[in-house]
This record gives sequence, structure tokens and C-alpha cells, in this order.
Amino acid sequence: MELESSLAFDERLYDVEALQKAAYRSMNSLTADIKCADGKFVCTLSSNIGIDEPSFLTAIQEFKKDVLDYQLRHRLNAETLPIRNLILGLAFSKTGLISE
Repeated sequence: MELESSLAFDERLYDVEALQKAAYRSMNSLTADIKCADGKFVCTLSSNIGIDEPSFLTAIQEFKKDVLDYQLRHRLNAETLPIRNLILGLAFSKTGLISE
């Protein structure tokens, strides 16, 4: 018996990349179909063959946690990119690889 659940994520708060990464990480337990409608990403989660209801419910909870984790990583990456580029630029400017 295939189990199914739908989750909605506001596209102003979540990036589709975070949803895709979470779906990829959960692929052993569930299949995710991601669609965009009315300013929301709607994820329809279906259990894979051989997954019972308790395992499916656990996989949904893990999916939600992973979405939040990947979204925060994405935001942190964007916020710290200029600083990381500055640090790398300074580090490589002292190597002597580029003549002045």
C-alpha cells in the first residue's frame, strides 16, 4: 500500500534547491514530487515499496528537518560568500603565483 502526504513551503522563505536536496537525501524511504503553485512549493511525498507507515512518518519528519537544514545552509552560504572570497583573495595574493 502506497502512503502519501503533501507539504507546502512558502517560496518567500524556502529555496527550491533546499527541497531538492532534502528529497534526494530521503530517496531511500520516499519519493518527492515538487510543484510550484500560488506562491508555495507543494511537495507530495509518497512511500517507496516496502516502507511501512511508521517508517514513512519518520521519513516525513526527517524530510522537514532536512529542508530547514539545507535552507539555512543556503542562506548562510549566500551571506558569507563575500567574506570567504575576500579571505581567499588575500590568501592567494601572498603566494607569488601572480607577478605584481
